[in-house]
Amino acid sequence: MKRVLTVLGLLIIAPALWADQHRAIVQVEADLPYDQSWELLQDFSLAHNYVPGLSSTEIVSAARSGLGAHRRVYDAEGDYLEETITSWREGQGFTLDLHEGDEPMAPFEQIEFIYTVAPVAGNSTQIQLELAFRMPWGWLGDTLAEWIILPIMEDSLVQIAAGMKYFYETGVPATDEDRENGAAAVQIITAAAEAP
Repeated sequence: MKRVLTVLGLLIIAPALWADQHRAIVQVEADLPYDQSWELLQDFSLAHNYVPGLSSTEIVSAARSGLGAHRRVYDAEGDYLEETITSWREGQGFTLDLHEGDEPMAPFEQIEFIYTVAPVAGNSTQIQLELAFRMPWGWLGDTLAEWIILPIMEDSLVQIAAGMKYFYETGVPATDEDRENGAAAVQIITAAAEAP
């Protein structure tokens, strides 16, 4: 009986241990020198200028940028999501933990947004955006991630990247029309799920 209970316990716990990390990745080239792009990226208060659906950004930590900086991004209804910088790569980018209080953004077990910029020939900048996440519910969560969530995230990242390109190049907040017009310039990069 003890052996049966042990096996049952492992069957319940194992899916959570084996959950894959899923990644949605896009990149776009902005016609702006790399040093200017890096300056804009470091400004943690600008997200609402290029992310669709956001109306404002509020920095709620003492740090305005860098490791540990914490912001709230608001939608038009006043609801917000919290984002905290958990990794800082000077001159290259940073990683945000997306959360609601002390919990990851629902329905994820973990979700991070990774910004990266790099110089390219012709005095331009390559911008890469990535959402990396783990789902609950074992194989069911991983199946939902592959079939439903990843395509939605890729579409969302295309809109964000197109908005960033427009905002970085013009200094004007991107509209939905600007994002739609710029979406063709954004490349989706296929990323396989990774085991922990």
